[in-house]
Amino acid sequence: MSTRTTSPTHLSIWFKVLNGLLIVGAIGAFIAVGLNGAVALSQVLPQTADKAYWFVSRSSGVLAYIMLTLGVIWGLVQSGGILRPTIPPLLALGLHSFLNWGALVMSALHGLILLGDNFIKLTLKDVTIPFASSYEPLLVGLGVLSFYLLFLLSSSFYARKWLGQQTFRLLHYASYPTFLLVTWHSWGVGTDSSLLLPLYGASLAAVGLLTIWRVVNARRPAKTAARRA
Repeated sequence: MSTRTTSPTHLSIWFKVLNGLLIVGAIGAFIAVGLNGAVALSQVLPQTADKAYWFVSRSSGVLAYIMLTLGVIWGLVQSGGILRPTIPPLLALGLHSFLNWGALVMSALHGLILLGDNFIKLTLKDVTIPFASSYEPLLVGLGVLSFYLLFLLSSSFYARKWLGQQTFRLLHYASYPTFLLVTWHSWGVGTDSSLLLPLYGASLAAVGLLTIWRVVNARRPAKTAARRA
């Protein structure tokens, strides 16, 4: 009697397929919720307060900022190997992708919902072309530019094999300026930025401290190798 065994290679392939399906499902769910929400809001919001569009934009922008911050923090945690022994790499990558794409979808809602706002009166060009807006051109432009940078970073995971490890790593150094640009945009253009100061401060502190830890931790193996040599 022969028994069948599943090789590690086949398990790895199935895990990758499952991870891909989960990511696609999560993105699809975000898009579906966003589209359905936009349709519902387009029917309800005109009958409510004049600032309702702005409130939805601001809340989705804050959610996008939180997800982006968590994505950057999670990337630093994983690259530093803090939870590597306990969390499977595919699960870690899936969570990182989920946070990044979630931030992208919320960012898209954050900008597109303002097309219905009658106070600032933004056009599609204003929210898709950097620095083309007549309303706060620098700050709105930073937000649009950050969206495209985040899209590039999120998409690069699927081109990692063709980019190569060194190019992929260099590209992901852009996560830092992207995070800072988003913080600048959110702080500068928000009318309630003073209320969100603890959020911005905690986010900057967490990313800054983890970056310092990551740099120090990366130098230790190099020093140890140099001493042994």
